[in-house]
Amino acid sequence: MKKSILTLVMIALSISANATEKRTAVNNENTTEITADKIIIVYDWSVKTDQGSYSGTARSLEKAESRIAMTAAGEIILDKKIESYYQLADEASNPMLRLYFWEVETVNGTAKGFSGSENHALKMIQLISTNDILTYKIIRSAEFER
Repeated sequence: MKKSILTLVMIALSISANATEKRTAVNNENTTEITADKIIIVYDWSVKTDQGSYSGTARSLEKAESRIAMTAAGEIILDKKIESYYQLADEASNPMLRLYFWEVETVNGTAKGFSGSENHALKMIQLISTNDILTYKIIRSAEFER
């Protein structure tokens, strides 16, 4: 009962947050200057328990771990995963702007993230990689059409 109420509250809060911050994927490339200080890390988390699977997004690793613990309270955790992604701070609060997934491999490692446009993805790849790019890819969401 307690878990059901907690799950319903989490769903209601996430729906409410998305409803009040509704934005459209308008071409805002000319108005948004992309700089390194406007890029943040978001954490996608998922947990599989003996009762089901849950997932979400958090703004910090600690919050992601906390949400996993809260969601799986009283259940046996079978698997859990937290992945970090780079995203523009302006786009992070709107899941509709996760239209382009990008990944870059450099001489120093790999990075991945989401962007609202292909041009934003290219700019973020350049900023994150400091021009030491070995390979990169950009994948457009299959659900997105302009």
